[in-house]
Amino acid sequence: MYMLDVGIVSSYVPSLKTVSKDIETALLKMGYRAKYFNYRVPVYNAIKLFKKAIVFMPFDPVYLAPWALLVRDYRRYSIRSVMYVTVEGIPKREMIPKWVRKDIIYIANSEFTKEKLEEVEIETRDIIYHGINLEDIAKATPFKKRLKEELKAEVVFGTVCSSLPRKGLNMLREIAEMAKDKLPKAKFFVMTDNRGAGIFEGMENVYVYPRFGKLSRTEVLSLIGSFDYYLCSSFAEGFGLPLLEAQALGVPVIAGKYKPLTEVTTPESTLYIPIQYITHRDDGYGILFTYHVYSAEDAFNVVKEAYEIYTSNPEEYKRMSEAGREFAKEFDILRTYSKFKTWLRLNGGKKKAKPDKAEVPRENING
Repeated sequence: MYMLDVGIVSSYVPSLKTVSKDIETALLKMGYRAKYFNYRVPVYNAIKLFKKAIVFMPFDPVYLAPWALLVRDYRRYSIRSVMYVTVEGIPKREMIPKWVRKDIIYIANSEFTKEKLEEVEIETRDIIYHGINLEDIAKATPFKKRLKEELKAEVVFGTVCSSLPRKGLNMLREIAEMAKDKLPKAKFFVMTDNRGAGIFEGMENVYVYPRFGKLSRTEVLSLIGSFDYYLCSSFAEGFGLPLLEAQALGVPVIAGKYKPLTEVTTPESTLYIPIQYITHRDDGYGILFTYHVYSAEDAFNVVKEAYEIYTSNPEEYKRMSEAGREFAKEFDILRTYSKFKTWLRLNGGKKKAKPDKAEVPRENING
């Protein structure tokens, strides 16, 4: 088996897998042999598999150490490596091992991530935004008309997220409660997990699809493209990739006005919910999550504004849709992930490489 130019090492978690596969695709298109590994590749296997490495994980001290150790070991064995990180708040300083502060090149996925890591003296050398695969966007087959008919809706507000507290599904329920009588022809579509589904029990204007993490990429994008607005209820994010994907699909966004969401949206295609205050919450991880708190009343008013635009000002809605598409092109994976070439000192490339199909040794796999 020939050596890969780059190994992308991360977890099998859906959000991490999506980004890792996009990095793999981008590097292949640039002409480098690249492959995503959804487990911690031990150094004695890595030296046989790839020349350079990108290790992608959230900077959560509870889980970080074994992944950071990979980067350190790879570098000791002359595998030039970087650690690509995201974070949704401030890492707990007392839980950060001293050794992770040195001998590792950290690359942040947003200004927000960079700023939060700097608060605990973790230096990030660059910001490489997550990208979107425009070919995947083109493959999506939205079904707006059918979704409207099935939901008996004039305007569909949709979201795709887990049931973690910081995703704000309880707040979304409050918003939907307010809309029930005041916007009777508005419906809310929520793709989440089984726990999240329970939050909306008895809500006639909310359709819950408990298949989060179980659909193909094309299916998820086709669903997002079927919404009239993508409604992000999150209080805390490290990036916000679905907001970029929605804009690429011509779906305007409703979201809290805070970084990193303002980094990956444009006012030309987004209606922002004002933030009342910022607090930090301990949800039982190695991070104090930065909660950007807004009121249900403010959020509903933005939803109402969006409803009125869609139903009464189709030209403005069309303008927002087109502006979002144009903005999202700036995050083409070939543009964003090309910055890894500098940090990994990749030479050559250009001719599209084929995906590696060779067997990968998996003895002593961790994680």
